[in-house]
Amino acid sequence: MKVMKKAKLLIFIDWFLPGYKAGGPIQSISNFVNHFGAIFDISIVTSNKDLGATEPYDAIDSNVWIIRDNYRIKYVDKQHLNISNYRFLLKEESYNTVYFNSLFSVYFALLPLWFAVRYKMRVVLAPRGMLGAGALKLSKRKKQLVLLFLKMSGIPNKIIWQGTASTEILEIKKCFGEKMQVKLAANLSAKMSESLVTKQKETATLNLFFLSRISEKKNLIGALRYLNEVKECYQVNFSIIGPIGAPGYWEECELLIKKLPKHITVNYLGAIPNLKLPAILKHQHVMLLPTFHENFGHVILEAFQAGCPVILSNQTPWLDLHNKKIGYDIPLDKPEDFIFAIESFAKMNEEDYEQCSWNAFNFAKEFCNNKEVIDANRNLFN
Repeated sequence: MKVMKKAKLLIFIDWFLPGYKAGGPIQSISNFVNHFGAIFDISIVTSNKDLGATEPYDAIDSNVWIIRDNYRIKYVDKQHLNISNYRFLLKEESYNTVYFNSLFSVYFALLPLWFAVRYKMRVVLAPRGMLGAGALKLSKRKKQLVLLFLKMSGIPNKIIWQGTASTEILEIKKCFGEKMQVKLAANLSAKMSESLVTKQKETATLNLFFLSRISEKKNLIGALRYLNEVKECYQVNFSIIGPIGAPGYWEECELLIKKLPKHITVNYLGAIPNLKLPAILKHQHVMLLPTFHENFGHVILEAFQAGCPVILSNQTPWLDLHNKKIGYDIPLDKPEDFIFAIESFAKMNEEDYEQCSWNAFNFAKEFCNNKEVIDANRNLFN
């Protein structure tokens, strides 16, 4: 009987486990490996430091292949992020597909992408929300130059694009043209618990949390401004979870925090590894994330998995939340609606909140067991 060889995938990603501060992209590839490590022969090339770190990971060798349970990985130091090493990495094995998880990363997208296309390798690229209107406004000049370079090079026409939502497919085609080869494959989710722990909640009290990198794109300042307008008959305990991505932006947040009224308490919990999040979220009621753009938003799904409804901007794929009774998706030009949503959850008693919590949990369960999502991701690489 002939044994089929596994397809070989080479994945480039800026940061990976044990890193956690980059959030969503790490989770995307971690979930991908957990789903397909037994089906594909997976090799990962990543940085030897976490996002924002100055020192490499402890007890992990750099620039050598390390064998894990269902993949191998190479943590590359800065000295080896060069043309000769990219050529070696791409030619070292006969890879069936090279998978990129960024569009604007110089070292883990643009440079290796250039050589992969030059060597006529099969390439799949997931822009991970970087082509959204809100995302393109940040570091606008740099991104315009990169997009101009890509268009002039012809690279976008020679690769397969992964759109993780129908909105992202539109973003890719708007940027590079209708003829782009784009395949829809939503981000894979982590496997979730079969049970939900009931959360205690008092009427007129709310444990609200922000879970994301602290940067302009995620709009923590907007969240703090909404809280400033919440009526004083409601006690809101606001937890901020995530790494500080922009120190100057965080300083602006701290100034707003100091001016909040007494019935709004704020606790900054810092960056928390993904494995430790469930222990934190079991005490939280609702997530507030008025982001300027998310192409997927793993943190949103993680909130649902923990039985937490959400209050989001309408700049994510998670829409029609109020009709599903799992939260709100609100235009950013309607601050009064964000305030209304916060107060609506705050005024709930435990029985009403528990129903919303179960709605969120069951919604996540249905999403995570979606066979079509798993098949679409597998077919990207067949």
